[in-house]
Amino acid sequence: MGSEKTKATKEVKGAKGKKKWLWIMIIFLAIAIGVVVSFGFTSGKAQAIISDLSKEEIVETTVPLEEFLINLDSGTSVKRNFLKIELSLHSSKEGAEEKLTANVAQIRDAVIAVLRKKTEDTVFKEEDNKLLIKQELIEAINTKMDEELVDAIFITNIVTQ
Repeated sequence: MGSEKTKATKEVKGAKGKKKWLWIMIIFLAIAIGVVVSFGFTSGKAQAIISDLSKEEIVETTVPLEEFLINLDSGTSVKRNFLKIELSLHSSKEGAEEKLTANVAQIRDAVIAVLRKKTEDTVFKEEDNKLLIKQELIEAINTKMDEELVDAIFITNIVTQ
């Protein structure tokens, strides 16, 4: 019986010894990884890699359009109203400036198609403190261009008469 007891004690000690070595290896590995990462950050190589990964070039462009002078829809009124408006188109898509300047005629046509249907009252209609006409123009231009190119419109001058 005594030999069975010593055999069982040796097995328990052997299992404890294996666990101890496993923990020592895990701690050693964690320290080694920490040293390598620390060296990478202090040498600047890791920072360069991270900045290259996070560096996504954002290209923003604003393209001004020539002034528009448009007859507004008079509705039932005999009086003719005019709208004079200047716009700039904003895009954050790559290559947008070239596409917008190459298609100015189509863009102006889309803007005129939207604005000539407006009355003096509907031109200045707002929702949540935003002119609704801006979103209508963005949608009309993007439809004409067959892609989501314009993401904002800035009205730089607007007059009705």
